[in-house]
Amino acid sequence: MSKAMEHIRYLVDTIGYRPPTSEGERWASKYIQGVLEKLGVEHQVETFSSFRTFSYPYMIIFATSVLGSLIAGCYGFLGFFVTVFAAVAFYLENTCRGFVSRWVPHDPSQNVVGRIPAKGETRRRVVLSAHYDTSRSGLSFHPRFVKGFRKSWILTMLSVFCLPVFILMGGLFWAGLFGLLRGLATLWLFFGILLLLHREVYGKNVCGASDNASGTGVLLALAESVSKTPLENTEVWIVATGCEEAGLVGMIAFLDRHELELRDALIVNLDNLGSGSLKYITGEGMIKVYPSDPELLMLSAEVCRENTDLPLAPHEYRTLPTDAHAALVKGFRAMSVMAFDEEGVLPNWHWETDVVENLEEKNLIEAERFVGLLVKKIDVEK
Repeated sequence: MSKAMEHIRYLVDTIGYRPPTSEGERWASKYIQGVLEKLGVEHQVETFSSFRTFSYPYMIIFATSVLGSLIAGCYGFLGFFVTVFAAVAFYLENTCRGFVSRWVPHDPSQNVVGRIPAKGETRRRVVLSAHYDTSRSGLSFHPRFVKGFRKSWILTMLSVFCLPVFILMGGLFWAGLFGLLRGLATLWLFFGILLLLHREVYGKNVCGASDNASGTGVLLALAESVSKTPLENTEVWIVATGCEEAGLVGMIAFLDRHELELRDALIVNLDNLGSGSLKYITGEGMIKVYPSDPELLMLSAEVCRENTDLPLAPHEYRTLPTDAHAALVKGFRAMSVMAFDEEGVLPNWHWETDVVENLEEKNLIEAERFVGLLVKKIDVEK
């Protein structure tokens, strides 16, 4: 059994569910601390506060849009301004500038941050990151519907952004046509509220073997290999983030705290590595695609060319954001490594089937090897 799989089994079989801000998440952070301590890696726990689930902010935003649409039936311009407010809030939430999420209840969480110094003079920094919290299931992630997640999200995005336009145009020009479009957009957003509400009431916590015990297991395996053989001139940070599933909260807190130290660092994020085809991500984002760091992409391609037995390929990721997305939005240099099925979907994503038995250990070994070769190549780059 690989080292990564040992860590995964402990996180899944011993600790179990690890929802954002939960006791399970806290125990997972203690396990990660213990591993780093045994390896002799200097580390610290960085606390922050977070909301528990992304459902709450989006239910509020969608409800505001629906309310604005209903108000527009009697008071057109007031409804217009309410829907504009909702559209702005939606954009801010999707670009890591949370607005509504600041006002929902928060609880404590934590990141675990380790540092492995270079042998010689530190000329570069590399951050290896993975989140260790887990999500819950919902109808949107049902195996029958998850393939359409991207399309349904685009419809939601268009509904939020176009509602103000439909209200304005309906008041000025073609009330019938734009009234119909307004009604359809309103119904779609109301349906979105029901889906999120169903997720919070009936959704089940998932084991998160692939999402993201797999990334955490590979991260800790890399921490062991790098700590035994440090890089010549590159300091490696090992960062296990909490509350990614709530809305990338842990990574945002980490970047805000270390902005000056890490502005020129290279961030490699590990997420959903457990099964499927391994990919290095060329860009990600649900509204706007943020391209991954060019140097990381170039070096990743070189690693694959020089090691033809490594099956990684480039891939653009356009569904729910990863911790790398938070870094890219904030102007940091980042790239994710992930795995997808034949249709470009994350296998067992946020579903009860995300268990250890559905992992492919070969994926873990190859991901660890790929990232290990990548950081060594970064170290020799001038």
